[in-house]
Amino acid sequence: MIGYAPDPLAIAAERLLAPVRRWTPEPHQRPPAGDWDYWLLMAGRGAGKTHAGAHFVDEHMSGPACSPSIPGGHRAAVIAPTLDDARETCVRGVSGLLAANEAIRFNVNRGVVSWPNGAEARIFGAYQPDDPDRLRGPQHCLVWGEELAAWRQLDETFDMMRFGLRVGRHPRAVFTTTPKPRPRIKALLADPRTAVTRATTQDNPYLDPAVRAALFDRYAGTRLGRQELSAELLLDLPGAMWQAEWIERGRITPTDLPALVRVVVAVDPAVTAAEDADETAIAVAGIGEDGGYYVLAADGYHLSPHAWASRALAAYDARSADVIVAEVNNGGDMVISTIRAVRAEVNVRKISASRGKALRAEPIAALYEQGRVHHVGTFEVLEDQQTTFPVANEHDDRLDAVVYALTELTEGGSGFGSFYREEADRLRAAREVAA
Repeated sequence: MIGYAPDPLAIAAERLLAPVRRWTPEPHQRPPAGDWDYWLLMAGRGAGKTHAGAHFVDEHMSGPACSPSIPGGHRAAVIAPTLDDARETCVRGVSGLLAANEAIRFNVNRGVVSWPNGAEARIFGAYQPDDPDRLRGPQHCLVWGEELAAWRQLDETFDMMRFGLRVGRHPRAVFTTTPKPRPRIKALLADPRTAVTRATTQDNPYLDPAVRAALFDRYAGTRLGRQELSAELLLDLPGAMWQAEWIERGRITPTDLPALVRVVVAVDPAVTAAEDADETAIAVAGIGEDGGYYVLAADGYHLSPHAWASRALAAYDARSADVIVAEVNNGGDMVISTIRAVRAEVNVRKISASRGKALRAEPIAALYEQGRVHHVGTFEVLEDQQTTFPVANEHDDRLDAVVYALTELTEGGSGFGSFYREEADRLRAAREVAA
């Protein structure tokens, strides 16, 4: 039997006759008209902001030269929260540059995207302390800043980027981001050279309906949902105990975590496992050899007592914790007996809470304000609870668990010293003035 050999001419003809997939942007994905220097596209999750940024960069780099003296006429910078984000989201991602134009090439070793006309874009991160310095030498006619509000070295990276944005008659920058109330975002919004486009998760007609429904079922009506889905810029609430900037400036990645000298697991149990009840919150925190406090986990569950006790023990084992703590005023005795029913030989004990919830949380908020507490990653539900407590929060289960863990680490559960009480008094007075 003679094997079948595809006809190369037939294949070529089929490709020529195949319909061309063109970029058809939604209204919010179109560049704004006018003589702007910065385009700030603030959009919710899944609204297509990364897709818009990638296509804007591709069209610019493929278009008329900004500088005839440069091969290809263009040099651009693509900056993301980390270098990995720039590579895996902005370049290789499903909405990245390679998806926008199959003719461009990416040199992973150089971190450079190349167009057929010779134009080039280099990728950068904005996380490590030395990341801003990598922008000192290069000059650009265009900058794409992805998730600007999540840049750890935001001000330093922005400044170095701006110094290098000087190629051609009208160099520009486009920023695609979910909004957060950081000073640089507020400054961009107030800058007359900034054109602002807003969009929500609902504005993407191609988002899978099941995904959309799941997101809104979980987060609609919450402060976190207003920020992440509706793209609202939520300013700090007057009277709230935590500020978003305190959390943001202390955020680190797991690779930056120092050696820990002590780790604590804290449990805040729910009364029931019903879906509409508070969650059972399990938090893990440690103190580093540098003296800093590190929040490692802050999770919530609707589980049976046996199931959440098993989860707490799994966290205890995974982090080599030395104790599990639970507050006696909120089911602490029950928590201890439940955990010991799963594993009898475990160091678990109750912590007393002689003061109210707000008074107990104030010294911990003071530690955040001092820059002594670091979130190892992002804990969106916890951070939403922190930045609304005690003003407008609906739930505070994860916040409570983190406060228990950090209380145990700061003073071994025996109460706060005079220094922290003074800090708490000062924080309370400042909130009262702001209110």
